[in-house]
Amino acid sequence: MKRAVAGYFKRQWAHPLHRIFSSFMIALIFLSSVCLVLTTEPSIERRYGNYLWLFEAFSSMAFLLEYLLRLWSCPVNRPERGPFRCRLDYVFSFMGMVDLLSFLPFFLIVAGWSQTPQLMLAQLLRLLKLTRYSVAFDLLADVIKEESESLLVSVMLMFIILIFASVGIFIFEHDVQPEAFGSIPKAMWWAIVTLTTVGYGDVTPVTVQGKIFATFITIAGVGLVSLPAGIIASGFTEQLRLRREKFELEVEQMIHDDGRLTKEEIGILEEDRQRLGISKDNARLIINQVAHREKTKNK
Repeated sequence: MKRAVAGYFKRQWAHPLHRIFSSFMIALIFLSSVCLVLTTEPSIERRYGNYLWLFEAFSSMAFLLEYLLRLWSCPVNRPERGPFRCRLDYVFSFMGMVDLLSFLPFFLIVAGWSQTPQLMLAQLLRLLKLTRYSVAFDLLADVIKEESESLLVSVMLMFIILIFASVGIFIFEHDVQPEAFGSIPKAMWWAIVTLTTVGYGDVTPVTVQGKIFATFITIAGVGLVSLPAGIIASGFTEQLRLRREKFELEVEQMIHDDGRLTKEEIGILEEDRQRLGISKDNARLIINQVAHREKTKNK
């Protein structure tokens, strides 16, 4: 029983019960978060407050049950560490804290705590639980991990430009606009807004030198802001290519043995397809291409 529960949490993609469980949890996380947001609208709260509270109670109970099941079954994944150590690792892990905060604020409110924006923010952290039930989040995590050095360089470059922009606009504008540019930390607000090309317009340079300087900073900001986006986009493309190559290699190994795929092998490939985030059409195309290539080799 414990092993079966741990298996569902470990993403047995091909199992129908796992897909049902994942779909239910995704819907529950999304709907409960929407309900929490709706409670901040007074007119909705007055009319539907009781129904929203009941749904939050149901969601919190479901998240509590999930937390207890994960806590109970997690030693199966790492038996060498012992039950107590495994459970302790889960409780103090990042996702363990997210799981805890997904239901704990509700029970604090029931116990007499007043609903505050801070408690609501803690409840809305349950949205991070979606990362467990979507291949896209796995793909994003792999991209960030692989491109971490490039992203770090781009962030450091943006920080350097931010400092130079703040110092430059401070030099040109602090005498004319001491309230907005009286110090470098104050000037950082303008630099951030300008570098990100948001341009609120609440603080703008008025001197000729300041306007010329702001022009160069704005142009530099266009390229700097797009740099991390380009790194992540190229990382996505590379990860998708690697996943397709990995799936193709698995198909080749299975077909190479006896020239065909057994029912068991098809089931394994289907699970790998879902885990790798490859569409059915692409998987079918890869299998057909590998089968045709192997058949051509054997002739």
